[in-house]
Formats: sequence, structure tokens, C-alpha cells
Amino acid sequence: YLMKRILIPSDFSPNAQNATDYGISLFDSEDVSFVLLNTFYIPYASSEVSYSYDSASRENAKQLFDKEIKRITKHFPDLKAKLETHFEIGDIASVIPPFIQREEIDYLVMGTKGASGLSEVLVGSRTASVIKKVDCPMIIVPENARFSPPKNILFTTDKELQSKTLNIDLLIEIAKKYNSSIHGLYVSKTGENMDVEARFINYDLNLRLVDLKHDLNVSVNEDPIKSIEQYTLKYPVDLLAMVSLKGNLFYR
Repeated sequence: YLMKRILIPSDFSPNAQNATDYGISLFDSEDVSFVLLNTFYIPYASSEVSYSYDSASRENAKQLFDKEIKRITKHFPDLKAKLETHFEIGDIASVIPPFIQREEIDYLVMGTKGASGLSEVLVGSRTASVIKKVDCPMIIVPENARFSPPKNILFTTDKELQSKTLNIDLLIEIAKKYNSSIHGLYVSKTGENMDVEARFINYDLNLRLVDLKHDLNVSVNEDPIKSIEQYTLKYPVDLLAMVSLKGNLFYR
């Protein structure tokens, strides 16, 4: 019996609080521990300066965490999970990867600010720099996203990714918990051998998503991101599950 440890970085902004609330709504249960992490970054400071900043920002983070824990327990009076708070000095993108290893984190929930389209989230946002560095599954929460039980999940995939190394446990866990339908989307860049590949992917999905409602959609597009955005305009989905190049799933 293992506790699931879910990391939520927070700078206490409305955007971070929204991601926190989304993560808690999605995962709250007795066997979960939410690990809230605040980081403080001092560029190019000497060690003496860093030291005085360190104790001041630690004290500041402690007060802000006390406030945030109060806010969470008020917002979630029936909270089942445990809450932990951590403070680290450093830039968030360099602090998170070793923190995940050290604290044995299972999933990461992170807000993304201002990025409206999918391509902006994946390139150039602060969240994007974290995506490139972490190995654990991520839930990315846009600042305007509000939690609703994920009834429809879009899962984008291709032949290379449908291999045994791909970890889709999180996708399966969420779909089972919420009785979701998983809509597979395979985007072929050229349309070449598309039917054969689609059959292969479908066979694989049937094996791996056994007992879960699922289907496969196929589209031809040079730009997979465009294809995903077109699909979500036509069929509203609650969660989008993707696989990054490192082979880990991330969602929004």
C-alpha cells in the first residue's frame, strides 16, 4: 500500500491556486499526499546575500503557506488527502527535477499562465521548460480551467508511441475513477499507410484500455497540434492526454 505523492508548485498566485484546486479535485483520496512547493530564485547573488534572502524568504513562504493551507481546508472541508509544504531556493525549472527524484513524486500538477493555445503551452512557457526536464506524468492546468469530472478524454498517439515503454497508468487511473470515455486521436502527417497503422494502434488500444470506453479517430495533418485543436473545437473534451518526447504523459 503506497501513498501517491502529487507535487503542486505554488507561488500563491491565483493561477497557482487554481491549479492546486484542480489537482485536489481530480485526485483527492485517503491514499494521496499533496506536496506543495514554493521556490525563490535569486539571480547572481553572492553567498552572503543569498543567505540573508534565504531566511527572509523562508519565513515569508511559511506565512504564505499557512494562509494557503487555511484557504485549501476552507475550500475543501471534506479533504481526505494529506498536505505537505516545502520551500526551495532556485529557479523552478531546475528545482523540480531533483525534487521529484528525492521526494519520490508520482505526478506533477502545474498551472500555466496566459498560454491560450496548446502550442503556446508546449513551447516557450515556463511550464514548457519544466515539461522538457521531468520524467513523471504532468497535469497542466490553464489559468481559465475549472474542474469538472473528466467524462471525455482525448488521447493523442501514434505508432511509435504505442509501445510497451509508454506509461499510460495515469490515463487509465483517471478514466476508471471517473468512468471516462477515452477518444484516441492518431494524426498521420502524410496519410501514407494510415489504415494499417490505425489498425495496429486500435488493436493496441483495445488491449491496454480493456474495460474502458474508447474509440480511435484518424486525421491527416502536417501539424499534429493543429489537428488536436481542430478536434477539440468540434468535440469538447475535459482532458487532453499527450505523450511528450521523453515518453511521459501529460495532460491539460
